[in-house]
Amino acid sequence: MIKRILFAFVLTLSSLVLFAQETDSVKIAMAQRAEEAEKLYNEGVNLFDQKDYNGAITKYNNAINLKSDFNKAYFNRGLAKFELKDYNGAIKDYSKVIEIAPNSEKAFFKRGETKYVLNDKDGALKDYSRAIEIDPKYASAYYNHGSLYFEKGDYKAALKDFNTCISLKPNENAYYYNDRASTKLKLGMDAKEIISDYNKALDINPRLAFVYNNLGSVLKKTKDYDGALTQYTMAIKMKPDYYVAYNNRGDLKFIQGKYQEAISDFTEAIKINPDYAYAYNNRGNAKYKINDYKGAIADYDAAIKINPKYGYAFLNRGISREMTRDAAGCCSDWNIAKSLGVTVADNFLSTSCEDQKK
Repeated sequence: MIKRILFAFVLTLSSLVLFAQETDSVKIAMAQRAEEAEKLYNEGVNLFDQKDYNGAITKYNNAINLKSDFNKAYFNRGLAKFELKDYNGAIKDYSKVIEIAPNSEKAFFKRGETKYVLNDKDGALKDYSRAIEIDPKYASAYYNHGSLYFEKGDYKAALKDFNTCISLKPNENAYYYNDRASTKLKLGMDAKEIISDYNKALDINPRLAFVYNNLGSVLKKTKDYDGALTQYTMAIKMKPDYYVAYNNRGDLKFIQGKYQEAISDFTEAIKINPDYAYAYNNRGNAKYKINDYKGAIADYDAAIKINPKYGYAFLNRGISREMTRDAAGCCSDWNIAKSLGVTVADNFLSTSCEDQKK
């Protein structure tokens, strides 16, 4: 009886040991799959760094097949899909990361960026807000959040976000200061504060052409024409094909009465971008000032051809036509300008076109 009991006991122990061995085997297999998944993931990262995005996606796919909850692989696959402009695919992957790890602020941030590209600005704003809730020190999320408010015209909310990201990372990103300066400009704040922010942006990154251009425009507004000229010239030096800076420098020279120099800058802007209607209009204005009325009309014609709803080009062409004694032509232009919302055209109509006023 005792021997039988002992035998049964030994048999039970043997069964338990066998079960434990099977469990260990499963764990070993799972560990091996996880290890292989990690290896494939790292290979995907290397391919991504080499800009082989399709190759990276293949590695991430294989890693996910081995480990279905591999959130890092989903996240990086989303990054690769974004680079390939598969934005909906990227959003799907970021959403999967959020499903696996609901407090992944980076997944919310990247999904917000992708939604923005797809023009889902409300969705992007919500994702940036969630990223900020998860990580209240996420400076980049505040910046993108503020940029969306700027686009929506809510400049006070934008300023609050830009202030926050600057307080978190005061010396990291020139764009923070540039965009805060532009927001302050929209709010009509003190020019000294605006100039200070643009200068700080240039301290951080002195090669940003658009910051020099923006600073030049503020200095021009404060009538610091020498300072504005320096900044526009620096913008062009940093980016020789910066046609907007050529146009703005031309406008500065126009204000100073340097019409031939202004024409030269407007012409350069047109060479770089032949579809830039503003430069044609502005060059027309400079030609008008040197009594080249036919040349001015030709430039206004070009501006209107590019943008048939350019009300001020019609207004200005009308003024030049009046100087060439084209009474019907000038009144027609002023009527069109008025219909396009240029209210000052009514003054010209009242003075010179009473019989033709519509």
